[in-house]
Amino acid sequence: MLESNLRISAGKGLFLLVCWWVLLTVAGSLIMGFIGSESTASLRWMIVVQDLAVFILPVVLTVIIASTTPWRYICIDTTPSVKMTALTTVSAIVSIPAMNRLVAWNESIHLPASWSGLESVLRDSENAAQAMVQQIMGGSTVWDLIAAILIVGVLTGIAEELFFRGALQRLLQSKFGNKHLAIWSAAFIFSAVHLQFFGFFPRLLMGAYFGYLVVWSGSLRLSMFAHALNNSLVVLNFWLLNRNLNCGTDLNHLGDGNTAGSIIICIISLAASVGVIWAIWKNRTVAAK
Repeated sequence: MLESNLRISAGKGLFLLVCWWVLLTVAGSLIMGFIGSESTASLRWMIVVQDLAVFILPVVLTVIIASTTPWRYICIDTTPSVKMTALTTVSAIVSIPAMNRLVAWNESIHLPASWSGLESVLRDSENAAQAMVQQIMGGSTVWDLIAAILIVGVLTGIAEELFFRGALQRLLQSKFGNKHLAIWSAAFIFSAVHLQFFGFFPRLLMGAYFGYLVVWSGSLRLSMFAHALNNSLVVLNFWLLNRNLNCGTDLNHLGDGNTAGSIIICIISLAASVGVIWAIWKNRTVAAK
């Protein structure tokens, strides 16, 4: 079992991961403060520093200390099958309308009237974060597209999967001995850390899906690919909108309306998503069965 490859207990491994995360988050924040956020270029550099300091380095330092076979322990040394990768690609595409519907529902949630002040603060915070992300993905040149895909799509997808599924989920599974508890706990933390309540449930569901991809395939590379692909599709959609090449269709709102056409698209998307995820589950590795 992979748990036997730990030099220390899983609980101590989790404590070590949190300690590195706190220390390097502070260090990263100081560096990001020095970089500033006056321009799109500086914001992109801030994301690079954040991904390296907050998500990648804590994992590397933790697993090297905690495990005798660090890369095997976090499942990054295994390549997923071509079929699993292809199905994951299809899943990312067909699920767009259904996820948009869930996003729209989550955004429509309102806190009780007595908490209106808190809701206003939360929405202002999310609007500011969304504006920053849109600035990072702004621009209409090919270089803007490449830079945004590499940073927001690929690097962020790899970094977050390394931390939440590679280290956190694996250590939680070692600690509790229950893969489902580990998957949903890591997904909950993944969504909560983003500090965006009105996007909490879509991110929770997506985090759980990424977690099951790791368990079913035995490879962190598959969830990294899925996460990077999802982010890159968002980047591509913004870029097409910036260049007016979207043919009148905003993929971020496909299927989230209340018209009959939107509802039908959403139902088809949901059915297709369930079917593709079932196919991924059927093709899971022997070790995961």
